[in-house]
Amino acid sequence: MAKKLAKSAVSQKRVLDAAARIFRDYGYAGTTMRTIADEADLKAGSIYYHYKSKDELISAVLDLSIRLLIDDVKGALAALPEGASGRDRVQAAMHAHLSSILTNGDYTLSSRRVIGQVPESIRNQNMRLRDSYAAIWQDILKGAQAGGEFRASANMSLVRLFVLGALNWTVEWFKPGGRSIEEVASEFTDLILDGLSDKSAADSAVSPVKPKMRAQAPSRVV
Repeated sequence: MAKKLAKSAVSQKRVLDAAARIFRDYGYAGTTMRTIADEADLKAGSIYYHYKSKDELISAVLDLSIRLLIDDVKGALAALPEGASGRDRVQAAMHAHLSSILTNGDYTLSSRRVIGQVPESIRNQNMRLRDSYAAIWQDILKGAQAGGEFRASANMSLVRLFVLGALNWTVEWFKPGGRSIEEVASEFTDLILDGLSDKSAADSAVSPVKPKMRAQAPSRVV
């Protein structure tokens, strides 16, 4: 019985991996269950043992793309020593996020492509999970701000959107053999934390030009 369950789990993961690749390449409308079955090297009818419909399958792909991030970032934070600085927590989270999206690139890219194409009910369900992940980052960044890593006037919601947007874009340009994930995460941390510190504000010789109107930033980026 245990072997049968283990085999089923492996087969289900194979279906998910295949689906992520196909949705990445063809989008939501251009993907069929048969195409995914072929990619997973399964008989057309076998895929329905795991997922009853394309909507159920894309929902699983979208959710897994975020759950992988949540698990990896939480794991990285839990591995830090007690009393780790806000800077260390930001860098650990950046490294974990980068490592996760680059390791699971098919899920990252398929999620980015289809999130605006899927039925509203599926999108709304996934957005709730994305909000949970955003809350983790908001807590990390506010903790760093409270510890003096960011100047007090910095808007952490905007910082979060900036950070995650920059990190997510790495799937478009990161190439193995160049800078390591550790180096990229470290440099991003320096750019963001040092650029938004009280010292950087004090060293600036030019007074910032205040806009007449403050645009409302979007609440999500992952």
